[in-house]
Amino acid sequence: MKQIKVAVRKKGEPDSSTDMQAHDSELRKTLERLLKKGLNPMQVCQKLIEHNEAAPEGKDWSYDLVVSECQRLKIDHH
Repeated sequence: MKQIKVAVRKKGEPDSSTDMQAHDSELRKTLERLLKKGLNPMQVCQKLIEHNEAAPEGKDWSYDLVVSECQRLKIDHH
């Protein structure tokens, strides 16, 4: 039996999941571009801070956050 997922929101209320998907897509592109240059996660973290890239959930960029975001977005960070 297949399961169906339904998102319920009030009429006229913005859909935050599409905003999150757009942010995830941009973050994925940025991380992949930096890692493709041969940077390690610590260097990626420094570049994100230098360019004032917004970290998820208002956190500050750190080595652990870069690694966890790479894992969450299924990006090879090695």
